[in-house]
Amino acid sequence: MTASKLSWKSRLVRVLSVLAIVTCASGSYGQQRDERAVRAAYVFNLTKYVQWPQEKSELIIGFIGSPTTGEKLRELLEGKSSESRSIHVVLVSPEEDLPKCAILYFTDPPPKKLRTLLDKPENRGILTVGETDSFVREGGMVGLVKVRDQIQIQVNLEATQQAGVKISSRLLNLAVLVRPASARN
Repeated sequence: MTASKLSWKSRLVRVLSVLAIVTCASGSYGQQRDERAVRAAYVFNLTKYVQWPQEKSELIIGFIGSPTTGEKLRELLEGKSSESRSIHVVLVSPEEDLPKCAILYFTDPPPKKLRTLLDKPENRGILTVGETDSFVREGGMVGLVKVRDQIQIQVNLEATQQAGVKISSRLLNLAVLVRPASARN
């Protein structure tokens, strides 16, 4: 079967499968480096399956966390184009840069800082992405979490709906839906 005849789901599953294989590299340094590249690829693909409340002519990805991961994200995504929108990666200063962002990526934020950033009304309409196990349960929208040797996509639909961000059902079919911790009571 040719690539043009593959269904959208088959193509997406193949891309994500290739990305998952990359995470199985041997050696902890190589694996960590590859995990950063895989997560960057996931972020790039997210831009194709997300609809923001206001149309964006460019996609600014704000980054808060480990400088090494931020530089890798910048190296792999800066200047790329997604759906005719140029991508720019900035290491953010929360007070200044957040309102410009379409995506805000966190590596390992302290829970209090995360809650403060997620609760700001001016951050409505920003897709939040994180890589810790608790990120989505704590109110983040998309988690790119390592489970065994693969990166799993986790989505908090309640958070995306509150922010006015829509995620394509195509992506949701591949994700694990997670309820926020406050909703489990």
